[in-house]
Amino acid sequence: MNIDTNRCIHCMTPLEEGHCPRCHIDQNTPNPHPALPVHTVVAGRFLLGQVIHMDGEGIDYQGYDCQEERRVTVRELFPTGLVDREFNGSAGVAVGESMHFKTVVESFVDLYKSLAHIEAAEALCQVYGVWKDRGTVYAVTEHFDGISLSVVLSRTIGEIDSAATLNILKPFFKTLREIHKLGMVHGGICPDNILVNGEGEVRLVGFATSALRTKGSELQCELFPGYSAPEQYSVTGWQGSWTDIYAVGATIYRCITGTRPQSADERLTADALLPPIEVNHTVDSRLSQAVAAALVLPSKGRIRTIEEFATALLPRQAPTPSEAPTKEAVRITDEEEPRPAAQSPKKGGRDSGGNKKFIWMIAGIAAALVIVGAAIAVWLYTRPTEDPAGGSSSTPSSSTTSSEETKEIIVPSVIGKPLTEFKNEYDDIPYRVVTEYSSEYDKDVICNLSPKAGEVLKEGEILTITVSSGPESIDMPDIVGKSWNTVKSELDSKKIQYTMTPSYTGDQAIGTVVYSSVEAGTKIVPGNTKNSVKVSIMVRQEKAN
Repeated sequence: MNIDTNRCIHCMTPLEEGHCPRCHIDQNTPNPHPALPVHTVVAGRFLLGQVIHMDGEGIDYQGYDCQEERRVTVRELFPTGLVDREFNGSAGVAVGESMHFKTVVESFVDLYKSLAHIEAAEALCQVYGVWKDRGTVYAVTEHFDGISLSVVLSRTIGEIDSAATLNILKPFFKTLREIHKLGMVHGGICPDNILVNGEGEVRLVGFATSALRTKGSELQCELFPGYSAPEQYSVTGWQGSWTDIYAVGATIYRCITGTRPQSADERLTADALLPPIEVNHTVDSRLSQAVAAALVLPSKGRIRTIEEFATALLPRQAPTPSEAPTKEAVRITDEEEPRPAAQSPKKGGRDSGGNKKFIWMIAGIAAALVIVGAAIAVWLYTRPTEDPAGGSSSTPSSSTTSSEETKEIIVPSVIGKPLTEFKNEYDDIPYRVVTEYSSEYDKDVICNLSPKAGEVLKEGEILTITVSSGPESIDMPDIVGKSWNTVKSELDSKKIQYTMTPSYTGDQAIGTVVYSSVEAGTKIVPGNTKNSVKVSIMVRQEKAN
């Protein structure tokens, strides 16, 4: 096979005298460490270009399939802390991490094999396969030439056609349905991971193993503040289709208010998220309530499946004879439309008609998310509230009548007490429980209440009790023998407290860590609290003459 490396590192167009005739970028721009250099060939056929994205699980590259002669996206499994880049470009597994790395590889391969078997999903980039090379694995997918919804939302998008909105939303829902049918959760739905193009096509990208999208897991997590659900901030949180529905609701919030929602982990401590109508007074009150319902913190308070989500859009009032025919509602059926083939790069600029089509299509996507939000309210506000923690959690029905007067309930002062004590003393109070890490309170101790102690619990309102999971701990990384600059960056990113002193003796290379007071793999509490651990580190330095 002829491997032509004379291609643009960004768009993979053949170069002309060392310059790209299409995107005109600097061909001498290097990839950041630890990514592979541009023009590296993996699996004997895939030419790598610029890095698109890096996270705790791996690295995404612009790519070109020299065998099939097409642009692709290549994701290299390169989990932070488990592997290092060797001089020959291979991924060298860190000492003592072989079994851990093997588990991550299996999860990564299973993910992309599952995605490859999803055929009825128009909003999904096709998976071409997974290849082993250089001590790790590479997933190769369809290249999609589009821009993120987050970029679109920063621009003026004009008027919205509702019928077009529903048609554009249909493949997006089908994709989520197929993903959830396989027991998979995307876990990263947000404007950054929704791509759109000028041909009216939409793609959901940013897939990763569940470990990357869970705080405190074996990988350095990548969460999306404002869009990641509360259960993703704890390894004990149960994730499912409802996790993705939270993210869709958060995306709607961003679309209709222009403001990113408050991060779920912050809300668990002090929920200050305003209803959309209080951020943007032009938002319809019913729509505002629907979005707020989608962003309910306890997972059992949300819609459970994407089918329920779509079904909520179906009911329509029958049209009168004088009205035009009703427009097609969003339906999830097994009658799939043919998936359009991947588009090849087009030469020349986009004409004015293409620009109008692009603007029209983008507007549709934003409105689709808004309409979806309204559907949530229809379902949520016509069903009883479920209790996520086994407590007494029932919402009074509007059809229930009683001659008894409503008893006024004052929220008791129970912060600092065990949850079991509350259950024993206040079994008449409707409540739900959420958990969060805390360095101040012991495990299973109440650390927050909403409403606050002393306030009156309104009729139909449920007391939210936040219970401590104890201090959050992480594994101490293996830092001995590594470059101090690399170690410092890793420790800072994990918020590990440390003190560094120089060492002028030994045979180690200058600038490397020669001693750590905490062994690799030891569970420690990061941050700067009473439970946190401070690590003493010695770094080899050359003694001044």
